[in-house]
Amino acid sequence: MQRNMSLDILKLAMAFMVVGLHAGFLNEFTSLGHYLTVNGFFRIAVPVFLIINGYYFCDVVLKGNYLNWFKRLVVLYLFWMLIYSVFWFELPGFSFIEIARLLFKFFIGYHHLWYVSGMIGAAVMLVMLRNRSSKLLFSLMCITFLCGVLIQYLGNYHYFGSGFLDKLFNLTWMHRNAILFSYPFFCLGYLIKKHEFYKKLDKNQLYLMVFIGLVFLLLESYYNFSRQGGAFDIYLSLIFVAPAIFLLFNNINVIGSSKSIALYSSSIYFVHSFVLSVLIDFTNLGPSLITVCCITLSFLLSIAVLKIHERFRFIL
Repeated sequence: MQRNMSLDILKLAMAFMVVGLHAGFLNEFTSLGHYLTVNGFFRIAVPVFLIINGYYFCDVVLKGNYLNWFKRLVVLYLFWMLIYSVFWFELPGFSFIEIARLLFKFFIGYHHLWYVSGMIGAAVMLVMLRNRSSKLLFSLMCITFLCGVLIQYLGNYHYFGSGFLDKLFNLTWMHRNAILFSYPFFCLGYLIKKHEFYKKLDKNQLYLMVFIGLVFLLLESYYNFSRQGGAFDIYLSLIFVAPAIFLLFNNINVIGSSKSIALYSSSIYFVHSFVLSVLIDFTNLGPSLITVCCITLSFLLSIAVLKIHERFRFIL
């Protein structure tokens, strides 16, 4: 079966960005370069992943095959949460708070696995709204996205001083969740596919859109760097640049039949957190070299993961 491998290549590049983001790329060399990558350019990775998955989810909904899709994602999530349980699981006491905290960790997801739980939640929303108009879906997408951006900015700049709201808005899960982060980009990919927006723009227009979007992303990132705004997961400019990058790569035809690149990108995403933990704990390497080593070792580990995947398909 033929596939457009340009999107697989894009996913692999995004996986490398996630590694650099978590490793703190360039931090030992330049604070500005570190911020513009880790809290700037690399932040396109997860939105692009979500757009790609939302794009393919459209066919799943149209065929009414979403129950199998959910089953596959839930099993995938449970498997990797089990693999990483050594990092997050602790036997709770008998108090309600301890049990609730453990359940919260389980449903939100450990470290990078929040992406899978968030995507499942976003897909649930889309299935519930599948018979509603695209205008409603788009409006809800805009509202949830803007709420997420607003919460991130209000929290990072301590608009509410040091009170309860400030503490609440500085909790990562307040803006990085299924509703305010995952749904907007997942829905955007779904609408791009449903209304075939990828057929309505030529490459020159898309190159220009990507260029303008990246300029705005870096300007927004630089503004927050200059104001010492702290770490950011979500930027206003991401809603423009992420779909532009997706549409550009979707319009570049690299036809092939192998899924290996896509599988490597998924495997690197899932295993890199373990590799990164080992490198941080057992080496004295700087963040940039750790990034390179983590990508390399994650790739090598993925060779074994893909071999296991041939027998146990649910792991990727």
